[in-house]
Formats: sequence, C-alpha cells, structure tokens
Amino acid sequence: MVLPGELVKVRLIREHTSYLLAEVESILESSPFRVKPRCDYFFICGGCDWQHISYEQQVQYKSSLLHDELTRMSPDERAYSHPDVASPRWFGYRCHATLQCSYTTEFLSGFFKKASRDIVVFDSCPVLNDTIQSILPELRTILNRHPIYSVTSIEIHAPQDELLVLVRCRGSLSRHDLKTMHRIYDELPIAGLSFVSRGDKRRDHVLGQRFSSYEISSGGLNMNISSGFGGFMQANMGINNILVEHLMNLVQSPEIIMELFSGSGNFSIPLSFAAREVTAIERNSRLAAQGKLNAKKNSAGNVKFIAMDALKAMQLALNESLHFDTVVLDPPREGARHVMELLPKTPANKIIYISCNPSTLSRDVSILRKAGFSLKSLRFFDMFPQTYHIESVACLER
Repeated sequence: MVLPGELVKVRLIREHTSYLLAEVESILESSPFRVKPRCDYFFICGGCDWQHISYEQQVQYKSSLLHDELTRMSPDERAYSHPDVASPRWFGYRCHATLQCSYTTEFLSGFFKKASRDIVVFDSCPVLNDTIQSILPELRTILNRHPIYSVTSIEIHAPQDELLVLVRCRGSLSRHDLKTMHRIYDELPIAGLSFVSRGDKRRDHVLGQRFSSYEISSGGLNMNISSGFGGFMQANMGINNILVEHLMNLVQSPEIIMELFSGSGNFSIPLSFAAREVTAIERNSRLAAQGKLNAKKNSAGNVKFIAMDALKAMQLALNESLHFDTVVLDPPREGARHVMELLPKTPANKIIYISCNPSTLSRDVSILRKAGFSLKSLRFFDMFPQTYHIESVACLER
C-alpha cells in the first residue's frame, strides 16, 4: 500500500537473499497522490488494489509499468505510443463479478481478503455496476432462507440490463437445491440462471437464457453481441467500445484476418466490417456456436467461426498454406508463447496483440522481434480502474 516517494515506518517480517518482507506500521510522509479510498472494506478486501491512489496517477503508474516492461525486453526499440485511454467511469464500471461463497451459521458471499481465503462480506461495492449490486441483497436472502450448502461461488454477468447468474457447487444437486434454483429464477429479475455441479452427471442446469447481449458502437456501426455462461466478457463496456474502435483503425481494408482466442465475436464481428474476410478461432465450441449466431444477427457474412485450439489452428494453417494478412489475438494471462513461435512462419505481415499481462506480452513480443517483426505501436487501455491490472494493444509488422 506504499506509494513511490513516501516515507514509512515498517516492521520486518522476513529477510531473503535479495529482498525483505515488511509490514507498514505508519506513514511518516504521505504522497501527494494518496487519497481516501471510497470503499470501507478496501484495506482488507482483495478485490481492489489502488483505491488509495488518485485516478489520474493510477493511469500514469500503469502506463509506465507497461512501457518499462516492453523496453526491458526490447531496449533498442521504442514503439510509437498512442495516448493512454482512461476509463470513462472510475467506479461502477464492472459488468461481471465472481463472488466467493461459504456457509457457517449463515450464507456468506463476497470477495477474498487480501492474501487470504477468508471471505469479506460487503454491503456494497463501488466498482460493481448498479445492475449487479441491485440483485445481491435478495440473492443472499434467498440462499440464507433456503441454503444450498455446496455453493462455492456465484458468477454474475450484467453488461447492460440483462442479468445472468452462474452458481457453482460441489457434489450432486439435491431436489431441495433445484427447488431453490427455481425460486431464485422466479423471484429475482434475472434473464438466465445456471447451476453447475462437479458431482452431477448433467453438467449444468439452466433456466432462461444462456447468453446476454450488449452493444458495440464504432465507426458509425452499431453491433449487438451476445456472450454468456462459461465465456470471457470484458469487464468494462465503456473501454471495450474504445478498444474495438482502435482495432478497427489498425487494420487496413481489404485484409484477410485470422483471429485467435475469439470468444463469441467481441472483436471478430466489428473487424469483419473493416476487413475483407475474418476467420475466428475459439476453443470453446459453445462460444464458437454463439459467434456464428452473432455474425448472422449482425449480417456479418464475411466472418466464420471455427471451434479449435489456437495452436492447432496455426499448425493447420501452415500445413495447408492458408493465406491471411493479419493475425489478431487476445490470449489469457499466460500469453501465447507456442503460437508466437509459429506466427513468423505464416504469411501474416501484421500482428495485433491484445494483452492483460505486460510480462507475457513482453516475452511474446520479444519472440516476434527475433523473427523479424518490429513493434509499431503500443497503447494502454484502463480496463480495470482501482486495480493494478493492465490492458494493452500492441501492433507489430514484419
């Protein structure tokens, strides 16, 4: 919780060869960027990291961390950087959340404490959007009155007005559990409810919708995208729109695009309006199927979704000598190291890499640089205000 430039008194906890672990006892000289956190639970809850830093300085710190990481791996190359993109909303922006759950004498739900598996039960959370917060008290009331003791977590999606709720349990679901599921669906204003149990032969029980919709507006286009249970959804819809527009500006029509880790089309559908052809690769067959429906819904006839692992898709593309000009990829936090090793062997001259982890981005960019690509642009998007998480887009050209 200490900011650069602060003078603090600490208590030594543990000494290692190259670093020390210590706990702050008091702040002697405070940073001018230190502010009072908006959340009463901030100092114990593990959901947020940076509410004690002014928002403008959060953006500056993250941008510096991103560029320092990239130049550390590529010290001889300075990419042209676009202006940083701050979030339109600093609070109330999160459109999905996963609450951890347990039962003691009552039902508990919340986020984990910092460096702990204990649960912080909160009355309200300033980073969650109003739609999610509106459902929490009633959901807790039902699960207190009609306990499902096997519940481990509750995932809530609310990109706009529709609410999807995914309840994860361990063990098999009983009749009582299924009755409670119907009670939740009937009594709360939710569009879709899914119960997933590891011990149940039926993998999930679904009432209502599996997918909820949200709007993307870019370049005069308005697109309606659906995403749902088991799929990745951007946390910040305001930033998502700006990021999509940036991607569309990076591609130059007519291009043939291969997109990896495509999900249900958050990027694929908009890119199809800026390119001649888009092939979207997504390992999750349910999301790939939803992507096909999204393409049809938006009259995007030049995009096709294929349910396949990204690495396998690249190997197949090389074996069959498939042609594409550009690769767009949005891998998970661990990056796409093995895919990077194959990309230089493809005909692609441009690679657009959306990243949520500067360390793996730096590693993967370094692989491409050694194979003859150069980093042409790098832009930071603050998808996650009040946290240290960094979303960025790197564009490389052969």
